[in-house]
Amino acid sequence: MSLLLRGGLVVTQDARRQILPGSVLVEQGRIVAVGKVDLEADEVIDCSGCAIIPGLINAHHHVANTLLRGVADDVPLQEMLDKTFAFDAKFTRRDVQLGALLACVEMIRSGTTSFHDLFYWEDEVARAVRESGIRGFLSWVTLDEAFTSQHGSPLRNAESFVGKHKGDPLVTPSVGVQGVYVASSETYVKAREIAERTDVRLHTHLSETRKEVYEHREKTGLRPVEWLEKIGFLNGRLTAAHGVWLTLQEVRTLSRHGVSVAHCPTSNMKLASGGVTPLPEMFQEGVTVGLGTDSPVSNNGMDLFAEMKTASLLQKASRWDARVLPAQKAFDLATIDAARALGMEKEIGSVEVGKRADLAVVSLRGAHTTPFYPANVLSHLVYSGRGSDVIATIVDGAVLLEGGVVRTVDEAEVLARAQETAHELLGA
Repeated sequence: MSLLLRGGLVVTQDARRQILPGSVLVEQGRIVAVGKVDLEADEVIDCSGCAIIPGLINAHHHVANTLLRGVADDVPLQEMLDKTFAFDAKFTRRDVQLGALLACVEMIRSGTTSFHDLFYWEDEVARAVRESGIRGFLSWVTLDEAFTSQHGSPLRNAESFVGKHKGDPLVTPSVGVQGVYVASSETYVKAREIAERTDVRLHTHLSETRKEVYEHREKTGLRPVEWLEKIGFLNGRLTAAHGVWLTLQEVRTLSRHGVSVAHCPTSNMKLASGGVTPLPEMFQEGVTVGLGTDSPVSNNGMDLFAEMKTASLLQKASRWDARVLPAQKAFDLATIDAARALGMEKEIGSVEVGKRADLAVVSLRGAHTTPFYPANVLSHLVYSGRGSDVIATIVDGAVLLEGGVVRTVDEAEVLARAQETAHELLGA
């Protein structure tokens, strides 16, 4: 099966960050030509007046929580967590699968082709991934058994999940740890041992709030990054979400161990976490950063176009410097840098020959993106673009969205089932 995206502006995200007028040809799930393409294909999508971009990559998420959207607005993190955990404990497998499927539809509609999740019952999330056709990097969350609502041992659950799904073309399993506030050194060390033994990645929350950092220092005498280094958890397999409350020395520690960071600005701002993730220092020290939306509870949407703009403006405002985090770097965070954060930069994150055909087509014909031309298309994507501008989403060469229609699932049925399930779950 071949696919031709014909006649757009190709935002390659290659090493030279080229923007090329032309087309993209896909065969057997991979990109085989970029730029001038004279060949025909089994399916052709007209991309005139559009940008052809790498599919966006959401570096940190909790997709099942779409069913809880709006249940804990305008409250601080701990109160949000308390409410969320109370509902989490009521979740059935069906609820997790349906919430995940709803999130997949929302992401497909806004040009996101990959997401990095942290949750339990990730096997149900994997079902939603396969049904919708999106690409999922799924981390089964572990924590001390005293704090969990999971059945059985979270660590054994995680290892079993990895064993079942490793090698799947769309599902990349990994091991997660909730955070230092509910996970002991034993849990962290065992999680790393499982990841090393099964050769998968790790994912955790880290230094999201001042309270988390200071309470851990009071308990252990060390800040979370210092403590995780001491117990041997930090390594190149790890993606740490948030990293708001970090010192420069801690940033250097993360860099030294090859730890990547998932930056979630909207969630951090909504929860009033205080402080601003030190992105300039991370970039200077060589820490790889990807962009994430976080949970639908703490960020009610999952539009990475909005997240790119928020990330850029937050850094500019807090640093009093309009040059900090320009449009090109913000776009990097949602594409090639996010791919690199997941160890997948050789497969996804840019529009280059040989890579997996994870792509999105973004209309530039709206009033809010007019006028457009190659010199301003990056700025338009970051500062003016919206998820609703996406007219096609492709994963592994398969067209998931085209002409305003999600092809892989019955969207109306998913929405109706999610609405009914949320009413049952919340008693609303």
